[in-house]
Amino acid sequence: MDSPAFAIDFIELKATMGRMEETPSMLHNALTAFLMIGGLITAALLYLHQQRNPPDRKHLTEIIANRSWKTWQVVMLLSTLFLLYYLAQLSGPFIGQFIYEDQAPIVKLMIILGIYSILMVMVSIISKRNSGDLGMGISNVRKLLISPVAYLAVIPFIMLASKGYHLLLERIYSSEVELQEVAQIVSGELGWVEILYMITAIFIAPVYEELLFRGIAFPYFVKRAGLIPAIVIVSVLFALMHPHLPSFVPLAMLSGTLCLTYWRTGSLWTSIGVHMIFNAVTILALNIAG
Repeated sequence: MDSPAFAIDFIELKATMGRMEETPSMLHNALTAFLMIGGLITAALLYLHQQRNPPDRKHLTEIIANRSWKTWQVVMLLSTLFLLYYLAQLSGPFIGQFIYEDQAPIVKLMIILGIYSILMVMVSIISKRNSGDLGMGISNVRKLLISPVAYLAVIPFIMLASKGYHLLLERIYSSEVELQEVAQIVSGELGWVEILYMITAIFIAPVYEELLFRGIAFPYFVKRAGLIPAIVIVSVLFALMHPHLPSFVPLAMLSGTLCLTYWRTGSLWTSIGVHMIFNAVTILALNIAG
């Protein structure tokens, strides 16, 4: 059974299994142009704003570090996470004996949502014990409005880096880059299973992944290693949680953006919003690729 991670690599727009040779549609080209041009303009304006209003780096870093869980709490959560993933992997062949092939995607999705639910209950219990909101208080919800700006400012650089990385992989392996399994599902014929996967990818997975990586792992490593090492460590872990080589660089870059967004705003809602937009635009692009 594949990893239950749902982040999708944006640049693999043309590499769906049945569409590798087709020409991108006009809508796809228009979307790409908008993201590149609009994103570069947004990045320039954001840079000028930061130059005129430099953040208090020490204060912002202290805020994140003070949200760190205790080591035993992080170890317990991560141990549960990997145990559940391992059990899911082991159960795949066994469950496969009792279902039809076309039922496999929905069964996988049910297992994924089950893992999400168990871990979210654990996060809720430990967070209450620590008397912390991880930046998800009501007062932070309004910072969701920053998410589209942060997304636009970084997406051109992710697209360009991803394109170069994929060209390198194609030269090394002499083959086309393929999509993650979930991306193949959401770019296929639209049915109720595909809709459920889309809902999970856009609304559920970002909340789960941001709580785990930015809400818990990031503050833990900021407190013990500092801001920059924490961003690197969390970004590598985030990319490795999606066992798909072509996605490693773009997902690591996305994670770095999400870490910096959380650090700059102090609101986990902002990084959740960026993550949701990233997945939603990716799914849209996959379905208009031609």
